[in-house]
Order: sequence, then structure tokens, then C-alpha cells
Amino acid sequence: MESARRAAEHDHLTGLPNRRAFEAVLREELQLALKGSEQLSVAFCDIDHFKVINDTHGHDTGDRVLKFVAGLLAKASNDRCHVARHGGEEFVMLFRGKTAAEACEAVDRVRDDLAHRSLVNRTNGERMERVSFSAGVANVLAFEDPRAALKAADRALYLAKEHGRNRVYLATETE
Repeated sequence: MESARRAAEHDHLTGLPNRRAFEAVLREELQLALKGSEQLSVAFCDIDHFKVINDTHGHDTGDRVLKFVAGLLAKASNDRCHVARHGGEEFVMLFRGKTAAEACEAVDRVRDDLAHRSLVNRTNGERMERVSFSAGVANVLAFEDPRAALKAADRALYLAKEHGRNRVYLATETE
């Protein structure tokens, strides 16, 4: 039973929790943040030009890039920071005890780390174009409910993509 639950709540490729599991964690962390009068911030991260990676280097290389990015994001996680694969090439992070600005800084450190790496296609040994991600961050408690905060972080992510990619944008709290 436990192995079936784990399979239902984890992404088979990256090993990260999936969207379903993240939504449960979000509910739990929201209650803990409210109870402890703590900050709670959420970030959406989306690998830039992922389709080009798959089209140029193949889906096996694309899968390795997903695993690599998942690993970098997971290094930032702990009992107060949760990372999940939201779907496709999109990841979500939840930070309890960090302001949205502090969460932006944490996500930006991972983004910068990734952007400065030279990844190689294992199939043919060719260097890949720079792999990067864009992200949007929102203060969960500044919105009427967590879904509104997720939407705000998603809008900030798309603004980051529209303004050149490989950047982290903070959602405004007036949306």
C-alpha cells in the first residue's frame, strides 16, 4: 500500500513529489505558517526553451536535463522548503519562513548556478546551448487563497519569460 501511495504521489522521472503531493504539502504548510505566524512563499520554475532541447538533442537528453534541474532544485529543499514537479518542464517550490523576496533570492541562486554550467549531450558529447529556467515567486499569505498565489507566481513566471528568460520575477501583491 505504501509503495502504491508513493507511486501516486511522486514523479517517476525525477523522483520529486508530483503536483498532487505538492497540493497536500501546500495545505499543510499553510496551516503551519498561519499557526506559527510565519511567511510562506511559492515559486514556479520553468525550463527555458525546453522543446528546443528535446528537438535538438532528443528526449533522452531532455529527460536528463529534467532530472538535473530537479536535483539542483532539490538541493535547496529541507523541512521548510519543498520542491515538486508540477508537470512537463515546470517545477514548484514552497518556502515556509521566507519572505517572497528571500524566496526570490534562493531561487535565483539555483537559476544562476544552472545558467553557468556547461551541460553536455551524453549521446554525442556535444556541448548544449546554455540551459536556464525562468521563475515567478509570490507571497502566499498576500492572496485570498493559495490558488490565487499560485496564479500570481505563474503570471510572474510568464513575465520573466516575456522579458528575456533566465530570470526570477516577484509577483505583485495587488493582483
